[in-house]
Amino acid sequence: MPEAKTRRNRPYAARLSPDDRREQLLNVVLEIIDTDGVGAVSIDSVARRSGVTRPVVYKHFADANDMLRACLDREEELALAQIRDALPDPDNHDRTLAFHQLFDAFLHAVSDAPWRWRSVFMIADAGTPTFHRRMARIRDCITGEFQTALNNSCTTGVDNELLAHHLLASLWESGRLLLTDPETFPHQRLLDSLDTVFTAIATPR
Repeated sequence: MPEAKTRRNRPYAARLSPDDRREQLLNVVLEIIDTDGVGAVSIDSVARRSGVTRPVVYKHFADANDMLRACLDREEELALAQIRDALPDPDNHDRTLAFHQLFDAFLHAVSDAPWRWRSVFMIADAGTPTFHRRMARIRDCITGEFQTALNNSCTTGVDNELLAHHLLASLWESGRLLLTDPETFPHQRLLDSLDTVFTAIATPR
C-alpha cells in the first residue's frame, strides 16, 4: 500500500517523443555536472531530477557512463559549432575587425549557454581523465580553427601557430571570468581587453 501511494504521489512527467525525452535527460545530465559535478551523474539522480522513473532513463541509456558520454558528445559538438559559426570569413582581409567579431560572438555564446561552458571550462567538478581529454580536444580544435583563420589572412611574418595558442589562452580565460565574476569582468570589458591583446600580438611591427 505505501508503495502504491508513493507512485500516486510521484510528480507527473509530461509525455515526450523519444528524441525530446533523450534531449531532456541530457539537459539534466548537464545540469547535474554544473551543480554537483561529474561524479553525481547516475541513473537515479537523472531520473529523480527529470521526474521520471528509472526504466524511462534505461530506455535511452545503458548506464551513467553512457549518459555522460552522450552528453559530452553533444556539448562538444555544440561548443565547437558556436566557435566555427563565429570564425572570420577568409575573404575578410580586415582581420582585426574579424577577430573582434569572433571575440564578441564567443562571449555571447558563453553567456547564452552557461551550463555548457561551465563544464567546458571545468568550473564544475569534472576531474575524470575522460572529461579532461574531451576538453583538451575542444581546445585543440579551437586552436586549429584559429590558426586556419590566421593563415587565410593577408598578413605575413607572424607565427600563426603560436599566435593561435596565445589567442585561445586569452579567450579561454575571458570566458571563465565572464562566468565566475561577471560583475567585475562584464562582456564589454573583456571584449575591449581581447581586442587590445590581439592588436598587440597580431599586428606586424
